Amino acid sequence: MKRYVLGLLLVACAFLRVPMAFAQSVKAAGELLIITSYTYEGRYEYRYISSLVKAYQDAGGQCTPVVEILGSQSLDGHTEWFDRFKSLLAKHPDPSFIVLVGAEAWACYFSLTDPKYKKIPVACFMGQRYGATLSDHSIPSVQVDERNPKGVADFMELMKPFNVKSFHHYEYDVESDYRLIQHFFPGTKDIVLISDNTYVGLGEMRIVEHTLKTRYPDITLHYIDGSRMSMDEALQAVSTLPRGAVAILCIWRYDRKNVIYMNNADYLFREANPHLPVFSLTSTGVGYWCIGGSTPIYDDHEGEKTAAFIYDFIDKGHSMQPMSLVCYENEYKFDARQLKAFRIDRKLVPQHSVLVNEEDGLRQFIAEYKWYVLLILLVVALLVVGFILSTRYSLRIRSLLKRVEQDKLSLQRSECELRIAKDRAEESNRLKTAFIQNMSHEIRTPLNAIVGFSTILEDETKDNQDLKEYVRIISHNSDLLLKLINDVIDLSRLESGRQYFNFERQDVIGVCTQTVSSLRSSANPFVELRFVHSTPTIMAETDAIRLQQVLVNLLGNALKFTQVGFVELRVEPNDATGEWLFSVADTGCGIPVEKQQAVFERFVKLDDYTQGTGLGLPICQITVEKLGGRIWIDPHYTEGTRFMFTIPYVHKQLDEGE
Repeated sequence: MKRYVLGLLLVACAFLRVPMAFAQSVKAAGELLIITSYTYEGRYEYRYISSLVKAYQDAGGQCTPVVEILGSQSLDGHTEWFDRFKSLLAKHPDPSFIVLVGAEAWACYFSLTDPKYKKIPVACFMGQRYGATLSDHSIPSVQVDERNPKGVADFMELMKPFNVKSFHHYEYDVESDYRLIQHFFPGTKDIVLISDNTYVGLGEMRIVEHTLKTRYPDITLHYIDGSRMSMDEALQAVSTLPRGAVAILCIWRYDRKNVIYMNNADYLFREANPHLPVFSLTSTGVGYWCIGGSTPIYDDHEGEKTAAFIYDFIDKGHSMQPMSLVCYENEYKFDARQLKAFRIDRKLVPQHSVLVNEEDGLRQFIAEYKWYVLLILLVVALLVVGFILSTRYSLRIRSLLKRVEQDKLSLQRSECELRIAKDRAEESNRLKTAFIQNMSHEIRTPLNAIVGFSTILEDETKDNQDLKEYVRIISHNSDLLLKLINDVIDLSRLESGRQYFNFERQDVIGVCTQTVSSLRSSANPFVELRFVHSTPTIMAETDAIRLQQVLVNLLGNALKFTQVGFVELRVEPNDATGEWLFSVADTGCGIPVEKQQAVFERFVKLDDYTQGTGLGLPICQITVEKLGGRIWIDPHYTEGTRFMFTIPYVHKQLDEGE
């Protein structure tokens, strides 16, 4: 009897294991859906996603990684986020696992009411635990009553009804930053909060505001709020802050006008008020503007760890593993130069703090290894003296041997040099004349408008109805002048080799998407602007900022000369040459074949009645060549104009002389 029962159990187990294995194989063949909040050049986000996808595929994961971009760059478009998020999910109705990157994606997902989304395993990364509440009905999870529009939402509470398997987040240490302010600047009563026009910035400002008002009601808060101020207004507000005020910087990327400020915002704020002590909440600005602060320790290997967790969960079937709940630790980070500039005693700095811009590192090294340094310097000096002597005698011998030959060829050489010098002088004179003519015309026109209308504005009263139009004309012509000057400076730096290129391995889809999005508002209503790519990722070792400059120039030209039809950016791989092939095609007026090569020459304009200096395409050509590629016009394209250029998968650094 026992044997009979045991046999039945073994058979039952065998039959149970078959469907379980089948279910795992089916599940592992699904999609790994990654939804990221960010579209603009966020290298940390794209580095995280790229490393996650690569590590998961290298581990042998069977799911297909799919990346979708929510596009939640500024607060102005937040009413569309939830609907956009639902449309992304509709494209992928049955994912095996979902990874949410950023607080905007968290808020949208936790607003879903469909029961099936409360069962799908989810991982949340790269966001603050507390997000800002909103008083409208656009995102239900962070909606509050209009009577209490300002507040924070706890994502750890919002996620409880959902099947969250991994939640890695930051918690900014406002208390420690405030104690640092009182420690370094005792008696401070005026605290300035600097934040931009993004959901992340709004949430950070709410956390600081809530903490300080709750625990320190006697202080006075001042706001440099990018959701309400343009960059000029923010700089004016910073320059007029009361003496003794201390600022806490959250983040600054977008202002009220949705102008993107990447690295130059910190410099502008510092120039507006160089005596303002600034502490960083997120490590933004530490190293060139902020004194320091208690900031999160960002994990550079987060993508690989996420991939390992998902692989164990899906592919190995370890679905019962405990939830991965991680709050990143904070550390004190300070700028040694700023500590010195504000005369802060280094003894006041907390122990085990991280210091950047240390100036005495070389001095300490020399003091520790001075005898080795002296020996090395002596050897180098002897080598230099020997090299100079050998070079001198070698040059003298060569000079004696070549003197007879030089005498014979002197007349011929002089004639050749005179001809070359004459040609160069004529070419330089031609370029100089063309430059002066173009620059004087293009600069004088906006300057005349600025000066003329400025004079009119001075004579008019405040009630003049034309004042607004005059100001608009002044602003427009100022932009033309700035664009002109920037083109001249860029061309000068590229030709002289002083333009710095920062090559990094990255997915450039974000660069292309952000560029197309930023230019869409300037397109003609009858022109469709689109981005097409044949691969889910475009991994290249390149400089994203210079690549974006090329795309802006080419797409901007296409939009300028296209009145109806489409402008298309397309990217395709060419494994045979190891390059990505970019093309910008339009249905505009086109460029005659005989003039296609001339457009890459400096100061050449095919239409003298359009604005511009004729420097955009030469800048594009030099930049693409610096990136390791080449650029040309497709002569076989007949619907309009199609510019094509390449960038290599891996950049090859050229020698100085090449």
